[in-house]
Amino acid sequence: MLKNLLVIFFLFSFSSLNSLTFKSDGSVISSKGETLTKSFADRYQKALTQYINGEEILDWPIVEINSSGNPIKKKGFMGEKLLKEGAPLFSLPKVLSGDPVEAISMNNGLIQENFIQVMLANSSEKWSNEKGFGEEIINNAKDNVNNLVSEDFQEFKLTILSKEFIKETRTYGSFEEIKDTESFTELSAKLNKFYGADTDISSKILEEKFKSNLGNQSFAINAQSFKTIIQDRTGILINDHGWTDNLVRNELSSISKEIGEEINIDKELAKINEEAGKAAMDYANSDLKQALEEAANAAQAEAVNDVATRVAAAEAYAASASAARQEAEKAVADAANDEARNAALAELERTLKEEQGAQDNLSNVIETEAIEP
Repeated sequence: MLKNLLVIFFLFSFSSLNSLTFKSDGSVISSKGETLTKSFADRYQKALTQYINGEEILDWPIVEINSSGNPIKKKGFMGEKLLKEGAPLFSLPKVLSGDPVEAISMNNGLIQENFIQVMLANSSEKWSNEKGFGEEIINNAKDNVNNLVSEDFQEFKLTILSKEFIKETRTYGSFEEIKDTESFTELSAKLNKFYGADTDISSKILEEKFKSNLGNQSFAINAQSFKTIIQDRTGILINDHGWTDNLVRNELSSISKEIGEEINIDKELAKINEEAGKAAMDYANSDLKQALEEAANAAQAEAVNDVATRVAAAEAYAASASAARQEAEKAVADAANDEARNAALAELERTLKEEQGAQDNLSNVIETEAIEP
């Protein structure tokens, strides 16, 4: 009885959900390719912008305090113990790999340096005092976050584009190879989303990127290159607060030390925040990293349970469709006359299509949960 109830529940759920794609970045895509729910990164950026501008935060969890004066834990999110009341919480990625601070930063539409600044700017007075961050450090962080929001998160956008480009050059060695592929369409869509570049301009940007032969070059060089080409092709002035220039300068500085040569580099490297930077990063690499690892591990455990539920539901749906097909086959074999046989054949054709759809759905669920980035 319980098994039948579970099958009915899963069938009911999948009748409305099997045409949707739930991506690990938090977005939900319809069968027509429409974005029904935006990514965690997009939604957090919007929430942070609303918070900085003193607006009501819509459709994103914030720090709330219960009647006992303690912060309320929100499933899948973190920061309630270190952020001030009303600040937007940070979403936890379903899959954690590499540096946990970087993984959580990118999941929320921020590069790691900016994540630290947001954490400081929105920190509760109790937490910042406990960690020894003075008023000047906090105020500097607030200025940096205000600039970040006003310039629409340029560092994150350039990071996404550069990482995607470097990844695609491992598969496509030239613009001619990529221009008619889904990869090109996705890169072009990001350029349109970030900078309003239409298909023609996006194509010219990507063509110039491939001709620059930077696929095997460093992330710093690619980020700076993307910024320059986008500015030239769109006429948009990208203010990343000196971030790409600093990446390249720091890289050159590192190379000069390795090869023992003098390279003319500006000694006054722009810092996101000279005072807060080192202190915050030191903290991020010790206490914060440990806290984030614990939170991410907990989120990962929740994600495993969620995966198991989705796979079980998909399996139940496939099993039910298979059973219906078998009943239809039996009806064809038992048909007493041509009219009954024709009706049974029509039902068999329908159940075959439903079974194929259920099997495709099961394969999609397993593949998505197993390999989706």
